[in-house]
Amino acid sequence: MGRVTGCVARSFRISSRAPIVIALAVTVGTISALLVLVPQIRSFEQNLGLEWLFRLRGPVAGPEEVVLVTISRESATNIFLPRDPEKFHRCVDIRTGIRPDTHSSLPSMPARWPRCLHAMLIDKLVQAGASTIAFDVLFRTRPPLPGSAGDLNAEQDQLLGAAMTRARRVLIAGKLEAPALQAAGDTEELTEISRVVLDGALGMAPFPVTDRREGRFDEFVAFTDGGSATPSLPALAIQAYSFDVYPQFRGMLAKLAPDHAQLLPATADEIRSRGQMQATCLLIRQLFAGDPELAARMQSELASADYAELDTTVRTRIARLIALHSGPGTRMLNLFGPPGAIHAFGYDKVLAFNESQAETAFRGKMVLVGYAEIHVPEQMEHFPTVFSSADGVALSGTEIAATAFANLLNDSSIRPAGLPLWMLITMLAGTLSALLCLILPNRLAFPIVGLLLGGYAWTALRVFVGSTFWLPLAIPACIATPLGLATGIAWKYMTARQQRDYFREAFRKFVPKEVVEELERNAGNFSATRESLECACVATDAANFTSLAEAMRSEDLADYLNRYFDMLFRPVARHGGFVSDIVGDAMLAIWPNRSANTREHMLKALLEMQEAAREFNEQPTPTRLMTRFGVDWGRVTLTMVGSQTHYEYRAVGDTVNTASRIQELNKKLGTRVLVSSSALNGAAGQFLVRDAGLFLLRGKTLPVHVSELVGLRENATRDQLDLCRSFAAGTDLLRAGNKADALTAFRTTLAEFPQDQATAFYVQRLESGAALVKGALKLE
Repeated sequence: MGRVTGCVARSFRISSRAPIVIALAVTVGTISALLVLVPQIRSFEQNLGLEWLFRLRGPVAGPEEVVLVTISRESATNIFLPRDPEKFHRCVDIRTGIRPDTHSSLPSMPARWPRCLHAMLIDKLVQAGASTIAFDVLFRTRPPLPGSAGDLNAEQDQLLGAAMTRARRVLIAGKLEAPALQAAGDTEELTEISRVVLDGALGMAPFPVTDRREGRFDEFVAFTDGGSATPSLPALAIQAYSFDVYPQFRGMLAKLAPDHAQLLPATADEIRSRGQMQATCLLIRQLFAGDPELAARMQSELASADYAELDTTVRTRIARLIALHSGPGTRMLNLFGPPGAIHAFGYDKVLAFNESQAETAFRGKMVLVGYAEIHVPEQMEHFPTVFSSADGVALSGTEIAATAFANLLNDSSIRPAGLPLWMLITMLAGTLSALLCLILPNRLAFPIVGLLLGGYAWTALRVFVGSTFWLPLAIPACIATPLGLATGIAWKYMTARQQRDYFREAFRKFVPKEVVEELERNAGNFSATRESLECACVATDAANFTSLAEAMRSEDLADYLNRYFDMLFRPVARHGGFVSDIVGDAMLAIWPNRSANTREHMLKALLEMQEAAREFNEQPTPTRLMTRFGVDWGRVTLTMVGSQTHYEYRAVGDTVNTASRIQELNKKLGTRVLVSSSALNGAAGQFLVRDAGLFLLRGKTLPVHVSELVGLRENATRDQLDLCRSFAAGTDLLRAGNKADALTAFRTTLAEFPQDQATAFYVQRLESGAALVKGALKLE
């Protein structure tokens, strides 16, 4: 039965409810997609999904084009200057490695290092062939430091400025800060930098890093827009690093947008000599912003035959410049790995390099100089990322600047899929997971959804690694798919409850509700559903049914019987009984003895059933059915009877047979309702009953005391009371074995009530010499 029920339920769900299932799955997908519009949900994707992708991808090789020169505590302890303040601040007699007694280490705070050291570093890097040098260091204006020959700080700045002027390739960092007395609407301003250093530098730019509320840094700024519009240090470094392709880039602009190109410096040397680095970079950015189609035209032109002779590297560099200036101002960091992933040399090591070592390390490279503690947790200028270690070691600002430079140089920043695509993918995840869970068993749906989700994750990772394209992962995996599966499970549960209630209600039409619950508990073993208890068994039969069945079509007969039984069944259910069996026009009703007034309810039901049969016969019918009732009381077993292919719930026991024999006795006595004395025990007070006598029924070995249920005592007529009293006189004499006196009594009753068939039956049987067995009249 369990398998049949499951098949019926699944078939009903898949066929009849297919539109509902599809609509529900689409609704789940739509809700999932709408959740993507919630900023907190997108932040969840960035916090978790992006981290998953980076972790699955793992660290990758650092960019070859970028090298770091790190300023750290270790470097400070390995660079030694004379203890003499004059020599110390003029960087005279610098030592590295082993500290002489005449020297002392640099201060641990990099801001207190003498700037002449940076001048020496610049000269070494230029000699080694570094392409571009950027200092992620703020060279603020410093107060005078008196010396024997004047202001030592000013002298250091002059040395640094002169080295930058000679190099013509050094960029320095600025910083956007709010004014000390900020008014409403004021914008951030660049920190004041030493004028001598600023004049010597090729350009200056800030490097703002976008901070997230969760404390993790995933983005960087290429250009700031608005009132403080400026290129960032990595963007400015790309422009300087690409000076060798600037003529071709400007030439293409002159061809496609001549009015714009004439505003730009003609050559890279002009940019260097006039100190127009920031202005040129910002102007190019504005040109692309003012003409949204310019970038596409330039990329198309670059792919044309006119530029086919250009070296592939040159074309690639030009394409990167186009992408730099036409792309978004804020971009996603494509991190290479944990701290130390980018090639780095300590400041002290670089100062100690010989010419060959320096050239090997820096020729043609972009060199970033700045603070970086690679292996020690350090709060200053360090930023948590997805690759931050558990002990707190995070990327330095210089490493992030180098990462940003490499991302811009190779156009490899992480590119998030657009919001519509995020919503589409999330909708598909929610819809598909819900649909699979709704139409398949959980044991199949969950593995299939898992495989699909794993396949999508693998695809998202391949796309992320291959083209730095970020497809959502956490939202489909942690929100849309669980929502779809949960909806499917909830729907299945609700449908199963509905089906169970449906079948339970259906079973209740055949068996009591207690039995339905027992069948549910023993669905795999129906024979275990049994109960032995005292019951009242009511057997009925309808006279004239055989002739009626011969005269009617089977369809009409079925409708006729349904109306007949509908009227009989109602009193049974109303008074706590249930119908156990139906055969043709006969039925068997059972009243389990579950309460103290079971007999009373059964007797009331008998009277109502008798009245229902009378009302049925008053309807327009082909013939009248004379319904007879026989009742006995005793212990029976309520159980499922049958085999694996068919079961019926029945009462099994001698009481059932006795009730049937008592019902047959009505034919001889001309009565309608006969009840055994055991069925009347203690419940006859409010009912008028006639003692019908003691009978040895067909097939029985023990006599049965039978009474006729006449009606409620309060409704009894004088004739009914007199008949019952007079009839009882005869049955009492007969039970005492006095047949002659009993016959006389019955003849007296018959004379008074000539229409009473029961009295006539006794007179006829006694006159014919019927035998008595233990005071009981034996029936053939």
